[in-house]
Amino acid sequence: MLKKKALLILALGIWAVLITGCNEKNTAGGDTATTGVKFITVNQLKTELDAGLDENTIIVDLREPILFEKGHIKGAVLVPFADFEKKYSQLDKDKRIILVCHMGPMGEAAGQFLSENGYKQVYNVKGGMRAWEG
Repeated sequence: MLKKKALLILALGIWAVLITGCNEKNTAGGDTATTGVKFITVNQLKTELDAGLDENTIIVDLREPILFEKGHIKGAVLVPFADFEKKYSQLDKDKRIILVCHMGPMGEAAGQFLSENGYKQVYNVKGGMRAWEG
Protein backbone atom coordinates (compact mmCIF):
# COMPACT_ATOMS: atom_id res chain seq x y z
CA MET A 1 0.00 0.00 0.00
CA LEU A 2 2.81 2.41 0.90
CA LYS A 3 4.57 1.62 -2.38
CA LYS A 4 1.37 2.39 -4.34
CA LYS A 5 0.98 5.67 -2.47
CA ALA A 6 4.60 6.64 -3.18
CA LEU A 7 4.15 5.75 -6.86
CA LEU A 8 0.98 7.85 -7.01
CA ILE A 9 2.73 10.82 -5.39
CA LEU A 10 5.67 10.50 -7.77
CA ALA A 11 3.36 10.16 -10.81
CA LEU A 12 1.32 13.19 -9.74
CA GLY A 13 4.51 15.17 -9.20
CA ILE A 14 5.79 14.27 -12.65
CA TRP A 15 2.42 15.10 -14.19
CA ALA A 16 2.31 18.48 -12.45
CA VAL A 17 5.84 19.36 -13.55
CA LEU A 18 5.17 18.31 -17.13
CA ILE A 19 1.94 20.30 -17.25
CA THR A 20 3.30 23.46 -15.64
CA GLY A 21 7.00 23.17 -16.50
CA CYS A 22 9.76 24.27 -14.19
CA ASN A 23 8.84 27.14 -11.92
CA GLU A 24 10.67 30.02 -13.57
CA LYS A 25 10.03 32.23 -10.53
CA ASN A 26 12.52 30.10 -8.65
CA THR A 27 15.84 31.82 -9.15
CA ALA A 28 19.10 29.97 -8.74
CA GLY A 29 19.52 28.91 -5.15
CA GLY A 30 15.99 30.00 -4.24
CA ASP A 31 13.32 27.80 -2.71
CA THR A 32 10.36 26.54 -4.66
CA ALA A 33 7.47 26.97 -2.25
CA THR A 34 5.51 23.99 -3.53
CA THR A 35 8.32 21.44 -3.72
CA GLY A 36 11.06 22.44 -1.28
CA VAL A 37 13.57 21.99 -4.11
CA LYS A 38 16.15 24.68 -4.81
CA PHE A 39 17.69 25.37 -8.19
CA ILE A 40 21.37 25.60 -8.97
CA THR A 41 22.53 27.00 -12.29
CA VAL A 42 25.03 25.30 -14.54
CA ASN A 43 27.48 28.15 -13.93
CA GLN A 44 27.17 27.84 -10.16
CA LEU A 45 27.76 24.09 -10.33
CA LYS A 46 30.74 24.48 -12.67
CA THR A 47 32.25 27.01 -10.25
CA GLU A 48 31.82 24.55 -7.37
CA LEU A 49 33.35 21.72 -9.39
CA ASP A 50 36.31 23.90 -10.40
CA ALA A 51 36.92 24.76 -6.74
CA GLY A 52 36.56 21.13 -5.66
CA LEU A 53 33.13 19.81 -4.81
CA ASP A 54 32.34 19.62 -1.11
CA GLU A 55 32.49 16.04 0.20
CA ASN A 56 29.00 16.57 1.64
CA THR A 57 27.52 16.97 -1.85
CA ILE A 58 26.28 14.21 -4.13
CA ILE A 59 25.42 14.82 -7.79
CA VAL A 60 22.74 12.38 -8.95
CA ASP A 61 22.20 11.85 -12.68
CA LEU A 62 18.62 10.71 -13.32
CA ARG A 63 19.02 9.91 -16.99
CA GLU A 64 19.09 6.47 -18.57
CA PRO A 65 22.40 4.56 -18.46
CA ILE A 66 23.06 4.96 -22.19
CA LEU A 67 22.89 8.77 -21.88
CA PHE A 68 25.04 8.70 -18.75
CA GLU A 69 27.67 6.66 -20.60
CA LYS A 70 27.72 9.18 -23.47
CA GLY A 71 28.65 11.92 -21.02
CA HIS A 72 27.93 13.10 -17.51
CA ILE A 73 29.03 15.61 -14.91
CA LYS A 74 32.31 14.54 -13.31
CA GLY A 75 31.67 12.73 -10.04
CA ALA A 76 27.95 12.18 -10.68
CA VAL A 77 26.34 8.91 -9.65
CA LEU A 78 23.74 7.28 -11.85
CA VAL A 79 20.29 6.65 -10.37
CA PRO A 80 17.92 6.42 -13.35
CA PHE A 81 14.60 8.14 -12.80
CA ALA A 82 12.79 4.86 -13.54
CA ASP A 83 14.58 3.28 -10.55
CA PHE A 84 14.58 6.32 -8.30
CA GLU A 85 11.80 5.18 -5.96
CA LYS A 86 13.64 1.91 -5.29
CA LYS A 87 17.09 3.44 -4.84
CA TYR A 88 16.59 6.90 -3.32
CA SER A 89 17.04 5.64 0.24
CA GLN A 90 20.70 4.88 -0.60
CA LEU A 91 21.28 8.65 -0.69
CA ASP A 92 22.48 10.16 2.60
CA LYS A 93 19.84 12.51 4.03
CA ASP A 94 22.58 14.56 5.69
CA LYS A 95 24.27 15.41 2.38
CA ARG A 96 23.38 18.03 -0.19
CA ILE A 97 21.81 16.28 -3.16
CA ILE A 98 22.11 17.90 -6.60
CA LEU A 99 19.83 16.29 -9.17
CA VAL A 100 20.36 16.49 -12.91
CA CYS A 101 18.25 15.07 -15.72
CA HIS A 102 18.02 15.96 -19.40
CA MET A 103 16.11 19.25 -19.14
CA GLY A 104 15.05 19.71 -15.50
CA PRO A 105 11.48 18.44 -14.88
CA MET A 106 12.47 14.93 -13.74
CA GLY A 107 14.98 16.51 -11.38
CA GLU A 108 12.30 18.69 -9.88
CA ALA A 109 9.91 15.74 -9.50
CA ALA A 110 12.62 13.57 -7.91
CA GLY A 111 13.61 16.49 -5.69
CA GLN A 112 10.05 16.95 -4.50
CA PHE A 113 9.93 13.23 -3.72
CA LEU A 114 13.16 13.52 -1.70
CA SER A 115 11.86 16.57 0.18
CA GLU A 116 8.68 14.72 1.06
CA ASN A 117 10.84 11.89 2.40
CA GLY A 118 12.89 14.01 4.78
CA TYR A 119 15.77 15.23 2.62
CA LYS A 120 16.53 18.87 3.48
CA GLN A 121 19.24 19.96 1.02
CA VAL A 122 17.83 19.18 -2.41
CA TYR A 123 18.86 21.06 -5.55
CA ASN A 124 17.94 20.65 -9.21
CA VAL A 125 20.25 21.75 -12.02
CA LYS A 126 18.29 24.39 -13.87
CA GLY A 127 17.99 23.34 -17.51
CA GLY A 128 19.53 19.91 -16.83
CA MET A 129 22.19 18.39 -19.06
CA ARG A 130 20.82 20.30 -22.02
CA ALA A 131 22.03 23.52 -20.33
CA TRP A 132 25.27 21.82 -19.19
CA GLU A 133 26.18 20.85 -22.73
CA GLY A 134 25.27 24.29 -24.05
